[in-house]
Amino acid sequence: MSLTTKIFLAIAATAALVIGTMALLVALSMRDGFSQYLLRGELIRFDTLVRELAVAHDPDTPGWPEIADDPRAWNEFVRTHFTPPGNPTQDEVDGDPLVLGERLALLDASGIRIAGAPTRTAIFERRPICTARGCPEGAPLGYIRLNAPRTSDSASDAFFLRGQYASLAFSALIALMVSAAAAFLIARQILIPIKRLEAGAKTLATGNYATRINNDRTDELGDLIGHYNVLAETLAHTSQAEREWISNTSHELQTPLAVLRAQIEALQDGVRQPDAATLAEMHAAQMRLSRLVQDLKVLTYAREAEFVANMAREDLVEIATEAVEIARPALEAAGLEIDCTFPDTLPTTCDRLRIAQVIDNLLRNAARYTDAPGKVRLAIRLADGHAHVSIDDTPPAAPDDALPRLFDRFYRAEGSRSRALGGSGLGLSVSKAIVEAHGGTITAAASDLGGLNVTFTLPETQT
Repeated sequence: MSLTTKIFLAIAATAALVIGTMALLVALSMRDGFSQYLLRGELIRFDTLVRELAVAHDPDTPGWPEIADDPRAWNEFVRTHFTPPGNPTQDEVDGDPLVLGERLALLDASGIRIAGAPTRTAIFERRPICTARGCPEGAPLGYIRLNAPRTSDSASDAFFLRGQYASLAFSALIALMVSAAAAFLIARQILIPIKRLEAGAKTLATGNYATRINNDRTDELGDLIGHYNVLAETLAHTSQAEREWISNTSHELQTPLAVLRAQIEALQDGVRQPDAATLAEMHAAQMRLSRLVQDLKVLTYAREAEFVANMAREDLVEIATEAVEIARPALEAAGLEIDCTFPDTLPTTCDRLRIAQVIDNLLRNAARYTDAPGKVRLAIRLADGHAHVSIDDTPPAAPDDALPRLFDRFYRAEGSRSRALGGSGLGLSVSKAIVEAHGGTITAAASDLGGLNVTFTLPETQT
């Protein structure tokens, strides 16, 4: 069965059960209530009997002992002082047309039966026996109790009950029809957004991430539609980023490959000789290609647990000092002065090779994009339980609108200049991946030296 049918049947069955139970209880209550009503009507006819019982009551010997001691006296007393309603015949007067012998009883002031019929049914009514001046001190002299007949011989009574039962059954049927209609509408109301989600999921499965579902609900289904739209937006961005990633990767790989191809073809054609200069250009192209492939590998496995598997207690100052000594010749060749501000030592838990790679990438970035003569400043400090490593350089500075995107893959604030300087646009992305794998953060901002400031933080102690 479809989900609509299941929801409809569940709601309709519940409504039918509730309506059926209520109808049954009302029918039983109606029958008993009708019997109580008839008994009250019958007791009104016993005015003469009640009055004569009050007259026959002796305060000195309460409880009508003359009747209690002789059951026939009670039957005779009733026959004498009660006349059947209507115009009864003499046979009806002498007989027992209302079956009072099995239904009528006399009770004392405590409700204990003195004479007459015992209680054989759960339905009965009592009428107090009082004098003409009322019940003494609010307490009756006794009661007469009338039991409901075991079976109703009245055709009019049966006709009345049948009519009431028919009306009740018709009302229950109408209620069931209304409940079924409501169940159908509720099922449709629930299924409409689900159908939208189903259609949207099929669209996503085909690779079309542009479809969005109109969200006009504020319940849980509305939240689900909202999550679907967010998922579709995320998939669209991911798909676009993937296409850009592939395009940029192929473009970046093409450049050093084209250089190597040109050099090799020049050697094959005899245009160039395999001298030191030619081999140096080919080696530089090969190294650029190797660094690019290595950066791509780092970004590919950045989210895997083994990415920073060699965690150990290391001295961050020692790691930075070694990185500076390696980068110093390139910085001096670019006409840049480097200034270091380190504490004596700063132990932290990290992957030594990866953190050294981050510092090397940031120093290379500063050397590549800082005009000579210029200055690079590397500072390390401990604050708020984190190790802070900052690298500042002198102009030029990156545009303010480019700062939030500097860590995007292949992004360059000045693409042509960066490519001419040998940058692939992956250095800062690789650095961000490594820092975040250590549980730290990395940010870019304008430097007080006039250029760029890049700061990354690492927890002082990691587990």
